[in-house]
This record gives sequence, structure tokens and C-alpha cells, in this order.
Amino acid sequence: MTGDQHPVEEYLDEMFDRLAGTGAPGRRILAEAETHLLAATEDGIARGLDPMAAEREAVARFGAATDIARQVVRPAPAGLRAALRRLTVGAWAVIGAALAWYGVSGTVTWLLGRPFAQLMIATDRFGSQRDMCERPWVPATPGLDCAALYRSQLNTVPAGGPGFPFVVVALIGVALLAALLVARRWTALGTPAWTPAGPALRLAFAVPFGLVALLFLCYGALGAHAFMQNWTLSYVTAGLLAGVISVVAARRTRRRAAPA
Repeated sequence: MTGDQHPVEEYLDEMFDRLAGTGAPGRRILAEAETHLLAATEDGIARGLDPMAAEREAVARFGAATDIARQVVRPAPAGLRAALRRLTVGAWAVIGAALAWYGVSGTVTWLLGRPFAQLMIATDRFGSQRDMCERPWVPATPGLDCAALYRSQLNTVPAGGPGFPFVVVALIGVALLAALLVARRWTALGTPAWTPAGPALRLAFAVPFGLVALLFLCYGALGAHAFMQNWTLSYVTAGLLAGVISVVAARRTRRRAAPA
């Protein structure tokens, strides 16, 4: 609470901001809220509460301004500025999800690759029949010391490939998504003027991630066919995770489009 503003006044100010752009329905909701809160405050005072306590009780019982404002049917904002606002929020969500996906897939690949690398080094130490540099373990590269290669991969910090910070990328993506959720909960980004259309946003997730999943899984299949195990795992992991995101988004789109 700021200054000496009363709880009811502060609540009505917040609701006024939340209902911006709703026109007549918003004005009616605001008037009804004020009438109800004043009546509830008077009732609390009649029961022996001091005025401030009565106002706080009235506000608590009435419900969160955000939840009430979201129930109002709003006219769809039109114009270039409104479209850019919705595009900004949609791009924020997609970019955050893409960074989280890429970072998580790289980290998972690194974690799954450790047992494979350890196995290769262990079998080479015991003088296996197949040299580690011979296919199908790695592509044929003259002069390549496979034991040293795998040992260097084992000594790499959990950041995916050499020099690429997959963990950091994943954390940035998750932070972007979390920041978007908080901003939509507590700022104007949660209002319709900043909210992308649900079907369009879900398609923005389903289509690109679906195409990436198909591409990466095809690369993974080609790698397995050509005995390129050193990079097949990364493509398959990233492709499967992208496929999950695409399927979830597509199913939500289909569910919303189905008749009630």
C-alpha cells in the first residue's frame, strides 16, 4: 500500500488499470465493484471493525482484481500498435521456449553421452578387437586419437558441446519464460491489448517446433545409417524434445477448436 491510500481506493485503481480498453462492460464492472466494496466496508464497521480493517476485509472477500478483470469480454484491439504489442509478447514466449529447448537438449545430450564415452575408453584400455577410431564409433579421420577425444569430452564442463554453454542457454530460456509469466500476472502485459490470439500463439509453437523435430530426427536417422554415433544422439535428443513441444501445442489447438 502506498502513502495513506485506503485499501478500497487502491483496489479500484488497480481494477481501473486492468479494465483499460474494455469500454462499457469495464465501466459497469468498476461501478459494481465500488458499490459492493463500500457496502461491505459499512457492514464490517457495523460489526465493530475499524474502517481500515473493514476495507481490507471487503477487498479480500471480493477477489483479486486480476481475476475479475479477465472475466470481462474485451473488444479486440485493432491497429498496427496493438498488433506489434501482441507480436512482442508472442515472440517473447517463443524465443524463451526455443532457448530453453536448445539448452535442455544440449545438456541432456551431454549427460547421455557420458556413459557412452566412458564405455569407449574402458574397452579401448582393455585392448578390444575394434579400434575406437574405426567406424562405426566415429567418422574416419586420419591421425585422430579417439581415446584423447573422448577423454576431453569427459573433462568438459556440463555445457553440451565444446565451448557452447548449453546450461546457460537453458537457464536464460527458463528465466525469460518465468519473467513473462510474472509480467503478465502483475503488469499490463496480461491485458488483451498485449495478449496474442490463443490459436495463433499455439500454431507459432506447433509449426516451427514440428518442422525442427522432423529435420533433426531425419539427421539423426541419417547419422545412425552412416554409423555417425558421435552426433546422432544430439540430433535425436533435440528432435524428440522439439516434437514434444509441437505435439502439446497442436493438441491444445485442436482441443480449443473442438465444439463444446
